[in-house]
Amino acid sequence: MRKVALQIDDASLLDRIATILAEEDGIGALHPGSPDVVITDHLPFSEKVPTILLGDSLSGTEALKAGGSGILPRDVAVSDLLLALEAVDRGFVIMPRGAAGIIRDQASHDPSDPPRDDLLTARELEVLRLLAEGASNKLIARRLGISFHTAKFHVASIAAKLDATGRTDAVAQAIRLGLIML
Repeated sequence: MRKVALQIDDASLLDRIATILAEEDGIGALHPGSPDVVITDHLPFSEKVPTILLGDSLSGTEALKAGGSGILPRDVAVSDLLLALEAVDRGFVIMPRGAAGIIRDQASHDPSDPPRDDLLTARELEVLRLLAEGASNKLIARRLGISFHTAKFHVASIAAKLDATGRTDAVAQAIRLGLIML
């Protein structure tokens, strides 16, 4: 059973999220304790476990910098909340599609962030996107109009640059680094 701690100050939001979680099998909502995931509506985070912030897109950068695992809108749909719980429990960072662009724009203006533009070439990013879709080397070659061997070379190069153990790990590393979004 996945244990979820609710650290929500807004009483109506707390009631809504607690009700959603109470209706799901395999999820136990608790307030204090040792949770697998924390859902909160405020910063700073006090837990060293995956934490989801229920807020607006502008607080997303602060949430991620504070060690959060993502952000969801306060009016999140039940299915999206459950999917987010699963994703952050597995180590992924989540956010709504609109928030990703805002956060990416804000992060690009932060001089303390290390540049990632030169980590992969434009062609490697194309190959990486196809890898994220589950494409084989043969399909990558066909879609990009390159040889099978060139596609294989690009996949190996991506894995080496991302210090990944294989194709799946390369996609996971790319997601963690913010190179691609699923």
